[in-house]
Amino acid sequence: MLALTSLFLSLALSAASSAIPAKRQGTDFAWCNALRNNCDHLMVNSTDFSDFFTHDACLFGSTCPPDTLGPDDGPLPSRRNVQLFIHQVGIDVHGTGFEAPESEDLRVPTSLLQTISTNGNTITEANFLDGFYRVLDETHGPYPTSPDVVKDYFSYIVDWTAVCSGDIPFQNFADYFVYQSFVKSSGNC
Repeated sequence: MLALTSLFLSLALSAASSAIPAKRQGTDFAWCNALRNNCDHLMVNSTDFSDFFTHDACLFGSTCPPDTLGPDDGPLPSRRNVQLFIHQVGIDVHGTGFEAPESEDLRVPTSLLQTISTNGNTITEANFLDGFYRVLDETHGPYPTSPDVVKDYFSYIVDWTAVCSGDIPFQNFADYFVYQSFVKSSGNC
């Protein structure tokens, strides 16, 4: 009986130490809509969207699956598409007549990448998670139900860039946002 109680206590303590803080939990994919709404707000005064990727909410929001472009309760497509996100923000902000620029005509500034990175050269999974949650903190959530959700977003970038170590150089990371919608790349890692 003592061994069983000890085992139960050990399992309970282990589960408690790995639990996600309550503020980090949410339901569905509302966090992506929060990023999109934040991006919408930031782009209101932009007529050509040339500054789209200077805003971290727009950058991180564009890593969300495209179901955030439709009903909140819709199924999650497996393919991400940065261009769909840019297009939807354009419609949100300027209406259906707005012609959003192609992502390949936009640039991700090094200054933004330096705010995400801790070593000034690469973006790691930890950097990506910190940046994603930092932007959500600005909107006061909601938050993903698990950090694994955001890790999945990053793993898609890792695979697309074929930098399987996960230490993605700035240029490769920026290339994802600029070219992902037009250049297919998968099954690399």
